[in-house]
Formats: sequence, C-alpha cells, structure tokens
Amino acid sequence: MAVRFVQVPETQKDEEGVQETVTPVVVNGQTVETQIYGRTVIHCDIEPDVTEDVHSVEIVVPVWADEEYETGEQNEDGSNTIAVRQALKPERRIVDLGPDSLKALQEALQPFAVVSRPAEESTPKKRGRPAKKAAQTPPSAS
Repeated sequence: MAVRFVQVPETQKDEEGVQETVTPVVVNGQTVETQIYGRTVIHCDIEPDVTEDVHSVEIVVPVWADEEYETGEQNEDGSNTIAVRQALKPERRIVDLGPDSLKALQEALQPFAVVSRPAEESTPKKRGRPAKKAAQTPPSAS
C-alpha cells in the first residue's frame, strides 16, 4: 500500500490517527531529539498528492521470463538436454490509484477488455502426500 507519514502541528496531536514520534535533529553539530506528530496517509502511486478515494487494484502484468525446457535430445550421460527460452508469464501486482489514475487505467485496458474472455479459476494445488488407505483386516475366526 502506498503510504507516507505526513507531519501535522502539535495542536492536532489528540486527533484520531495522529501518532507521536521522536526524531533526531542536528543543531550546531549536536543531536537533539524532538517530538513530532503525524499521520500515515494512503496515496496514489501515480499521483502522490492524491490522498482521497484511493483504491488498491490488483493487475496482472505479462512479463518475459527465462524458462527451462527439454530439447528432446540427450546428453552423453543419457540425461535429457535442457535449454532456456523466453516465455510470457503473468505477474500479479498491486497498485494504489486515485480516481483519475483508476479511470486512465480502465480506459487504457478497455480495448483489451472488450475482446477478452473470462479466465478459468485455477485449482489449488494439493499439498503433501495422499492419505494411506486403512488396512483391511479379516474378521477374526472364533
């Protein structure tokens, strides 16, 4: 989340969200600690001065990445030959946007959104090994 600390006057120290912090100040070569007050403000990543109506937006960015693959050939030791190629991979990212930046993103994506189709939900990968089946024990002969 795009957050920055904004200093406020001491008169606002009792307002909601205002925090006190101690900061060192160098005066004539001597370090003096002074108290300041401020609050954290969420801001737009594109326009840092925008702090109202900011939304975190998840985007998927296509990026080129190295990918290993088997060439179909074998090495002298009989192992499969591995090579590297460029592959397009989706990278999930988060960006904090104010109203104007969000509108610009939506407008830029519009031509692609119109011709796109819904993505299939990925199925979560199972972790660990499958459970062992309980051993069948024959009924005891009495």
